[in-house]
Amino acid sequence: MESSAVSQHPFYPPKSNRNKAYPSRPCKKPRTAQSTRLHCQKMYFPRYGHASPEAQAANNLHNFFTYIAVKIVSTQLQSYNPEAYQELMEFLGRHSLNDGDKFCASLMRESSRHQS
Repeated sequence: MESSAVSQHPFYPPKSNRNKAYPSRPCKKPRTAQSTRLHCQKMYFPRYGHASPEAQAANNLHNFFTYIAVKIVSTQLQSYNPEAYQELMEFLGRHSLNDGDKFCASLMRESSRHQS
């Protein structure tokens, strides 16, 4: 394929005079700082003492990542250390994964490696 055929391909823009300064921008007055400001009001409706939607989302993400981490670790233990896998499964049967912080605290409290 010749180079002239490539330069005339419809996906390549035609060559133009590149000495023009900003040919695609029309001449306009410069913007003022006041005209570019956005005045947004945060719409938050408290629900009887609950946390903000952002805080609830952060808490849900934290609990979700704890759930995913436990699933990954349990899958790894299943093939590498069946005794630890069985111990983790028994622990999961006794404790809920709904609250990540509470689950991790009780796991550390009951772990045989962390007891003196």
